[in-house]
Amino acid sequence: MAMKSVNLTASLLALAISACLAGCATNQTKESVAEHNQNTSVIKDELPAAHNGKLEILSTEASLPVQQKDAQGQWLAYSPQKNPYLFNKTQVNKGSVLLFLEAQKAWRAEDFTTVEQKLDVIIKNDQQLSGPWVMKARLVLRDRQYSKAEEYLKKALSLNANNVNAYTLLAQVQRLQGNYFNAQNTLAKALMLWPDFPEAHYNLAMLYDAYLNKEVEAQQHLEAYMFLEKDVDPQDFAWLQNLAQRTGVSDSDIGQKTSPSRFLQQAAAE
Repeated sequence: MAMKSVNLTASLLALAISACLAGCATNQTKESVAEHNQNTSVIKDELPAAHNGKLEILSTEASLPVQQKDAQGQWLAYSPQKNPYLFNKTQVNKGSVLLFLEAQKAWRAEDFTTVEQKLDVIIKNDQQLSGPWVMKARLVLRDRQYSKAEEYLKKALSLNANNVNAYTLLAQVQRLQGNYFNAQNTLAKALMLWPDFPEAHYNLAMLYDAYLNKEVEAQQHLEAYMFLEKDVDPQDFAWLQNLAQRTGVSDSDIGQKTSPSRFLQQAAAE
């Protein structure tokens, strides 16, 4: 007997479930400084992937937030753009929703065999969902199966190009394989979809700073993250101070275009 479908845009709860099916569950799309340093220590001596002239490097400057002023020169309130995935009117099988919640529960219990079984059933029943493919990518990443994870994430994006969390995870996978320019482009695409995506700005700052030797750009995107994200870790302020010492820029483009503009003053107060 066919299962009933539910409209996941009917309520805030439905939106939350929809977001989970987009792949944001079980893991964040933003690495902490400590996690990044740990990962970096493993591959820090590797050189960036060669830029052979065939790969077009996408600019990320246009994604930096710009806050407007009124006629008297006072800052106007900034209204961040919303996650585009949440605007999708997605019909999801009710049974798949329940299975996904069971997969999340199994993940928390570290029962990864059950997680995989639940996800495979969801994929069989709802072939247009991208979220299960993102969670499958997280599963294989546990064993450092980077190529398989990249395959799953590209499948997720082929099903839903607005799944912004798939972009950030794909960029991490590409970085772990040494494909730094590809990772930059992937994050640039995420920001084209959602310029006010805090985690994408943060991960891009990490990439620019640790792998691409673009410290000024790293500072800009770290400040963008701080502007968009209310809950900022003290380690990130320390990172900003370190970046500013290296760049000699006390007030970057973001600092000049947004208010509060003096992130370094905030950092000094931490």
